[in-house]
Amino acid sequence: MPKDPVIYQRRRDGGDVPGTVHLRRRGGGDIPLEVRRPTTPVTPAGEDIVARFLAARPFYISHRMGGTEYPEFTQAGLDASLRAGFKAIEVSVRRCASGEFVAIHDWKTTRTVPGTDYQIWSTPWSTLRTLRQAAGGFMRLSDIVDQISDDVVIAIDHKTTSSEDQHNRGDLEAEESLLEYLDTAFGGHPERRVLWKVFARGTSAARAKARGYRTMAMLYPNEVAAADLTQWDVLGMEWNAAADVWNALLASGRPTIAHIITNAAQARQALAKGAAGLMASYPSLVHP
Repeated sequence: MPKDPVIYQRRRDGGDVPGTVHLRRRGGGDIPLEVRRPTTPVTPAGEDIVARFLAARPFYISHRMGGTEYPEFTQAGLDASLRAGFKAIEVSVRRCASGEFVAIHDWKTTRTVPGTDYQIWSTPWSTLRTLRQAAGGFMRLSDIVDQISDDVVIAIDHKTTSSEDQHNRGDLEAEESLLEYLDTAFGGHPERRVLWKVFARGTSAARAKARGYRTMAMLYPNEVAAADLTQWDVLGMEWNAAADVWNALLASGRPTIAHIITNAAQARQALAKGAAGLMASYPSLVHP
């Protein structure tokens, strides 16, 4: 546990204001947290890498860092995705008890590490780092940021606020802490390197857009008719959704991405329906 609270600057219209990062604890007694910074600061992107990436046809995002072919969010999957030529990786993150953002989809470790039952929010990195998912251990977001080159986009899914209208104070504070970390990690211009991933019922897209991020919404077929598709910058849909669903997405004029692609046949079907991009999770079979 850090001895002193970390003071950081919150970006606000009219001038930055200082803030302190805290961990919310049940029963009170908040703990000031250390903000983990990249060990190798990323050079600020002079070019809008996200815009360049989305202009490619097709563009490819590695889902869960190759999470079908490899254990999810592990070094092996990251290495394979980068070797295969992916210029974007999708990373789900949750803040753990010691303040780091851990790359993990679930709220606890039971599925990916059978025989364990650690809740991410209440478990420190010192414990999580010792666990093994099949052939790979957990990674922190900062570990991933430290390794990717300046032309690679990260599609960030902050799991506790991306899929619902979140009112939990601790989860909202975690989101704010994540945004502040990204601002520091990417030299004050994270919107040039980060694509903010959400779901149809999530409200974090509005907060991310207010800070300049482009947003990517992952939709299900039954959500399309009632959704205002223009509120997001990129629209995701299941590769095997019906043609009328895909046509509705295409009519919005937004770039579309098909998920989750695991083989070449699925990729061909998605592209035939008009997908501009592919979210693929088997790097050796589907890649740029």
